[in-house]
Amino acid sequence: MSSEPPGQIPPPESPPPPPQQYQPGYGQPYQPTLPDAQYAMVAMVLGILSLCLLPLACFCGFGELIVIPLGIAALVLGFMARSRIAASQGTLGGSGKALAGIITGGTGLGIALVLGILILLFGLAFSSIVNSIPTPTPS
Repeated sequence: MSSEPPGQIPPPESPPPPPQQYQPGYGQPYQPTLPDAQYAMVAMVLGILSLCLLPLACFCGFGELIVIPLGIAALVLGFMARSRIAASQGTLGGSGKALAGIITGGTGLGIALVLGILILLFGLAFSSIVNSIPTPTPS
């Protein structure tokens, strides 16, 4: 129960404190965003596409013809972007995007090459098994 007599309106609550103002010199310093290197985003997109299209390579051997060039392009463009970023001495950004393109493109390329070799080996083994089965000839 409250301490006010019945029939009286309780006093209003105190207002909330004002929000804290940002004080320069405290917290995070201002970091302007740098423009990305020319091929950083392209390398990342191509690398992600090479990984996303890997199931196509699994189910259809022709998918290798798509995934392998995408992985190679992502690697080349990623390394080009990283070298431009290093040469710019801090005036270009996008290093993370270029690195993502290198990693995803290299992973897609590596998995596609392994799958291509496995598809080739299983295809050769399967064809020799099929040829060894005798087929009846009509008489």
